[in-house]
Amino acid sequence: MGQAFHGFPIPFTNPNSSNPFSFSTSFVFSINAPGHGLTFMISPSMDFTRAMASQFLGLFNASNNGNSTNRILAVEFDTVKSNEFLDIDGNHVGIDVNGLVSVESAPAAFFSNRHSKNITLKLSSKDPIRAWIEYDGEEMVLNVTLAPLDISKPKLPLMSRKMNLTEIFNDKMFVGFSASTGNMTSNHYVLGWSFSREGKAKEFDLTLLPSVSAPSPSELDDFDLISDTPSDSATANAKGTKLIIICKLVIMFFMM
Repeated sequence: MGQAFHGFPIPFTNPNSSNPFSFSTSFVFSINAPGHGLTFMISPSMDFTRAMASQFLGLFNASNNGNSTNRILAVEFDTVKSNEFLDIDGNHVGIDVNGLVSVESAPAAFFSNRHSKNITLKLSSKDPIRAWIEYDGEEMVLNVTLAPLDISKPKLPLMSRKMNLTEIFNDKMFVGFSASTGNMTSNHYVLGWSFSREGKAKEFDLTLLPSVSAPSPSELDDFDLISDTPSDSATANAKGTKLIIICKLVIMFFMM
């Protein structure tokens, strides 16, 4: 189980509007075995010492799951069906608010622009998958889109959910990832990450992404934890990055 964050909180309230800021993020991830999954999350704190592994995805525990005081938005990429959380299957994407019973979920898939239909994606295939999570603060709509690495962004999202994030977010929030395993060993990788608080997240060069393999201890000596001053946008790629490793979670994150 582990979590990895951009090291500084980001403002998410808009002083000129009652609506929250829009945001956009794009990242490439890989999961090499089903157990239990990965989340992108926006949280008021980086303290997850009470979080549990397995079906709790490193986010919650049995006592705080579902509490409105959590103030957490997460998009889960879940590879194990958990009946207690009403999971639809063992290969799905879900939008979670303060708990792991998703407010909306769908089998993992991408919309094929060529064939005009959804095509199934296996989250735990080890193949890199690209995700886009975008929130329009004026329309108050959250879109989640997936595609294989070699496919351009689909015209239609996998999920589109009307949400008022002012009911969830504090003035400043942390952005990052969590992942957990259960009985089966599983590696979760984030190979590239781009985030913007306003407008579209910047594209990153997919040819510079690292291969899906854990770095050796000697390679880790070349990297430091993130300590740069935050900005409204950030882009990640394999060259000139800084690396965070927490348990099985690998984050490549480069501050612009």
